[in-house]
Amino acid sequence: MEIQMKSIDTNLSNFIYEKVKNDIVEMRRVPGSFVLERRIAEEFSTSRTPVREALKRLMQEGWLVGEDRCRSRVSELTELRCHEVFAVRNMIESYALNDTFERCSCRALAGKLDMEIKKMEDQKDDPIAFVHADLHFHTVIVEHVGNHILTKIWQSISDEIMRISIFSMDEERQPERIIAEHNSIMEALWNENPQELISLDRHMNLIMEGLARMLDKN
Repeated sequence: MEIQMKSIDTNLSNFIYEKVKNDIVEMRRVPGSFVLERRIAEEFSTSRTPVREALKRLMQEGWLVGEDRCRSRVSELTELRCHEVFAVRNMIESYALNDTFERCSCRALAGKLDMEIKKMEDQKDDPIAFVHADLHFHTVIVEHVGNHILTKIWQSISDEIMRISIFSMDEERQPERIIAEHNSIMEALWNENPQELISLDRHMNLIMEGLARMLDKN
C-alpha cells in the first residue's frame, strides 16, 4: 500500500511539473511572477508533498527561483541568458545546414520544410500553436542531419527557445513576416545556394531585435 501511494505521488508530481513548466514556457506564468506551493496544491486538489517535489525539480532546472520554503518566482528572461541560448541555437542550426549542403541533401530538406511552413500558415491565428510550429520547422533542420547527440542538445534548449520566441513576438514580429523569413531559408536550400543562408542569420537577428524591444518595455 505504501509503495502504491508513493507511485501515485510520483505520477502526480510529474504531472504537476509538466503543467507548471508548460505554463512557464508558454508565458501563462510570466517571468517574475510568484508560484505559491499552497495555491498549486489547491489547483490540483492534492497535498503539498507532490507539489513540493515538482517545484523543487523546476528550481533545479532553473525555471523557478526559490524565495522561501513555500514560495518561488518564475525565472526572469535576461538579455544575457537569451543571447547565450541563441548563440548555441545558431551554432547547431548553422552546422546542420552546412552539413546538409555538404551531403547534397538540400532539396530533400527543403521539401520537408515546405510542409512545415504550410503547418505554420494553418496556425497563424493561434500565437502559441504558431510558435510551436515555428520551433518544429527548426527542429526538422536539426534532425535532418541524423546526429543523435546534436538532436539531444537541441532538445535540451528547445523549451527555452520556445519561451524566448513567445516573449519576443510583438507588433513587428507578425506571423506573415516570420513565415516569409522561413520561406527564405527553404528557398536557399531548394536553390542549393549556401550564400543565401544569410537568411538564417537575418532570421535570428530579427528574433533578438524583437526580444530587445520586449525587454525594454518590461
